[in-house]
Amino acid sequence: MAQQKLRILALHGYTSNSFVLHRRFGAIRKACRNVADFVFVNGPLLVQPITSTQSLDAPDGQDEVTEDTPIEQQPRAWWRATDEGAYKDIGQSWSLLSDEIAKMGGIDGVVGFSQGACLAAIIAAAFENPSLLPDLKIPEGHPPLKFCIAISGFRSRDPNHQALFEGKDGKGISTPVLSILGRSDQIVTEDRSQTLLDCCQKSRVEWHPGGHVVPSQAPWRNFMRDFLATFTTEQQPNEDWRTVESPETRGSHGEDDEAGSGASTPARGGKRPGL
Repeated sequence: MAQQKLRILALHGYTSNSFVLHRRFGAIRKACRNVADFVFVNGPLLVQPITSTQSLDAPDGQDEVTEDTPIEQQPRAWWRATDEGAYKDIGQSWSLLSDEIAKMGGIDGVVGFSQGACLAAIIAAAFENPSLLPDLKIPEGHPPLKFCIAISGFRSRDPNHQALFEGKDGKGISTPVLSILGRSDQIVTEDRSQTLLDCCQKSRVEWHPGGHVVPSQAPWRNFMRDFLATFTTEQQPNEDWRTVESPETRGSHGEDDEAGSGASTPARGGKRPGL
């Protein structure tokens, strides 16, 4: 069966950036080099970093990082969340991503980490029903995405996005969604991740023993390769993605270092302003 490489939009988390996520995906990119091309996009919003010594509710107004900071070191975001759940300044992200998707000639799928995973799910839903998100300019005639991969993902809290997550038939997102979750994640908890799982008609969940990280050990990167390969055949859609061997049965694997996640990991019990 003929195969073609997948075009995948890759979206970083809050206070991270595309350069960091590109590095964190290094082993995954290498394993998937024959099946997929990842395009890492930098969020348009400059924010201040969050550390374990900072209050998680601290405002972004501290002059720690500026536009003069080397771009590879700039903490970036896709929106700023208010206490009421509104996603401020997300319009800048829609403008940027519209241009990027057009440059790519369309996309086959999307992968995101944390805030980027929430964004990935919004995008997948929008490709199913473009009229519900007119600010994202989807190429005319573009089909729904083949898949969405949400690493430490969650459902958007913004009232403007709720119709997207309900889907055309009221049953939720119909795009296949792979959720990768950490059993020790203290930032995006299991309950928070469940909000996304509950609105996906076609979902698969894989757990790793780590925290708020992107798992990339051999069992995980090989799983990602095999999972993505199921979407490269001409026979689409198919259900082969459901039966790809789980990372948990591919051999022993340890926990990634927290620094390998592409996101800062603050102290337990607080709320991140981007989530």
